[in-house]
Amino acid sequence: MPQAPENGHDARRKRTHQALRDSASQLFETRGYEATTVAEIARHAEVSERTFYVHFPSKEDLLFAHVDDFAALAWRVAHETGSAHAADRVHAAMRALIDAASTEEAVTRQAAIRAALGARGELPRSLANRLMNLARGLALRISADTGSALADVAPMVGAALGAIEGAGLDGALRVDAIDVRREAMIRALDAALHGFRALDAEHPASDEPRRHPHRP
Repeated sequence: MPQAPENGHDARRKRTHQALRDSASQLFETRGYEATTVAEIARHAEVSERTFYVHFPSKEDLLFAHVDDFAALAWRVAHETGSAHAADRVHAAMRALIDAASTEEAVTRQAAIRAALGARGELPRSLANRLMNLARGLALRISADTGSALADVAPMVGAALGAIEGAGLDGALRVDAIDVRREAMIRALDAALHGFRALDAEHPASDEPRRHPHRP
């Protein structure tokens, strides 16, 4: 089913949103995160401070805007994996997130800043909502695609997401090389899903995955 064309307002909003993210990334790199102000980010993006706050509740939120992009990536990969086993789809989705977190330049450059905020207990409130949206959306899609009970899939997703997030933050705090952090996240993911995989293999929901060709 073709998507409806994007209207002018939505297109402008997306451009402004991306301009703020790009400006913040550049300024964090050149001036440093602590030294960069909201006013400077807005000025660099050629918008007002009021417009900044329409898009982001705080400067800290800019460091985690990629989580929404990652959610869409995880949902797509899980749906396209095609396995009848929920654990396989969770694993594929999480591996895609690990690869994205290890290769997207802005995300990798800001990893240490995010880890430092977490260590100080200064993570933005919106992060919990973003992660909850990612996890719940992924669990719902995998449940629908495989016929597995949501009550079985949700803990699997939560364990996997928590494992790679914890390993990634730990590596960023230690300022490990990107490839070292990536391998640590993969090991954490495999360990988190080990028990779930055994249960999933013993009690598959069906022999064939469900298909939803018209679902966005």
